[in-house]
Amino acid sequence: MGRPLNFQQIQVFKTVMETGTTTKAAIALNTTQPSISRKLADLQQAAGLQLFELHHGRLRPTREGRQLYRSVRKHFEGLEKIETVVGILRKSGAGVLRIGSTPTLATGLLPKVIDRFMQRFPGTFINLQTEATPQLEEHLRQELVDLALTTGTMDTALFQCTTITRARAVCIVPHEHELARLPTVDLATLHRFRLILLNDSDNIVIRMRELLAEGGYPEDVAVETNSSITICALVAAGVGIGVVNPFIANTFAGQFAIKDLNPPIPVEVLLAQSITMAPSMLTKAFSEMLACS
Repeated sequence: MGRPLNFQQIQVFKTVMETGTTTKAAIALNTTQPSISRKLADLQQAAGLQLFELHHGRLRPTREGRQLYRSVRKHFEGLEKIETVVGILRKSGAGVLRIGSTPTLATGLLPKVIDRFMQRFPGTFINLQTEATPQLEEHLRQELVDLALTTGTMDTALFQCTTITRARAVCIVPHEHELARLPTVDLATLHRFRLILLNDSDNIVIRMRELLAEGGYPEDVAVETNSSITICALVAAGVGIGVVNPFIANTFAGQFAIKDLNPPIPVEVLLAQSITMAPSMLTKAFSEMLACS
């Protein structure tokens, strides 16, 4: 009955098969010819098989030797694939970065960050999905994304949340509008104009309506939508005035006037990650770039 084979014996056998002689195998493995011959003999003894025979002074593989080589070759191909994957992981984390984001941040905040990231990790594949905050939470729960960005509210008991930047909502008005001449826009004046707002679940709208109610001011909502991008398009067309986060407003700068609000309405950008899955190297690198953006 044969003995277990060790890796060095198998590596010597493979190299002899591929180089044709023990001398060339010794050069390839940076060792001596006697060492190669000894390990080859140990292999044949351990396997209980004759893997080579001498033919005119040269080693010639037997049928068993050729069959064993085919199996060994498949094994080493698998190892080479593993080494390739390890090299990719070492260089760029998991090789794929999956980002979830609200549409406004995907439009107004992420493009420049992704551009810098791709310059640093040019071989990375990025999957960017834009969803509302509740859908982003579900994607994180199912581990379909590595990180999520939102100006909404996340459950800190379920996700690791970090505020990466703080800003203030802005009022956007058509260039020819009377408010475009003012340095800032008071919320108290908004009730006199047609408003284009997000729906009631948006944090900016919730706070704006609280401030208007505290002052006893009514509101004239002409258009309600679930998209800040739509608000920007409608304001640019002169339909009315809107209140949005500054990231999306700056994306369309030049198409309308952008005014600070008084009193200010805070906007926080949250970076959310799973608490059950450790972040990859790519996720960490991207998160650091976001924090510096």
